[in-house]
Order: sequence, then structure tokens, then C-alpha cells
Amino acid sequence: MATTADRIRERRLALGLSLREVASKGVSASYVSRLEKGDRYASGKALRALAVNLDVSVYWLETGLHDPAEALARLVVEYRGRPLPARARALARAVLERPHA
Repeated sequence: MATTADRIRERRLALGLSLREVASKGVSASYVSRLEKGDRYASGKALRALAVNLDVSVYWLETGLHDPAEALARLVVEYRGRPLPARARALARAVLERPHA
């Protein structure tokens, strides 16, 4: 089973990014390296910064699953005031029922 560390490394490599390119303010390249090796656990702040740089959601980094909140947001934007499909209701329930960290 893939871990958060695995997902960070796999996504970084898939994008062809170096540790320095993924790093940002408060998240150094050496910290990213330690995260990828599993020597450290990422803080919420680090996960948020990495998610932006890796173009994924924090939820995906943590779980490896597609973020239902992101899918719901896309549906809402796509339907622009028209009645939303039943899938939107199911996604909204998934977002509201998932455990919060």
C-alpha cells in the first residue's frame, strides 16, 4: 500500500521535478527528501504547499483517492446555476461524512 511519502515521490518524478522545484517557503528541498524517505511526517502546512506544487489535492496526498470535494466543486462550476445532477448530492454527502483530520 502506497504511503503519503510514496505519493509525494511518485508524483514529483511523474512531473519531472527536482526536490528544489517542489520545495517552497517553509518546505525545503531537504525536508521534501526526508518526507519521501519516510523519515518525517508532513505537517498540514507542508502538505498544502506540496499539493499546490505537485498539482494534486491534499486529500489525494494523504489517501491516494480522488477528492470528492474537488469533484463536487467542478460540478457546481460546470452547472452554473442549473439544477445539479444526482452525482452532486452523492459527492456532497461524501465530503460531509468523511472524517476530518
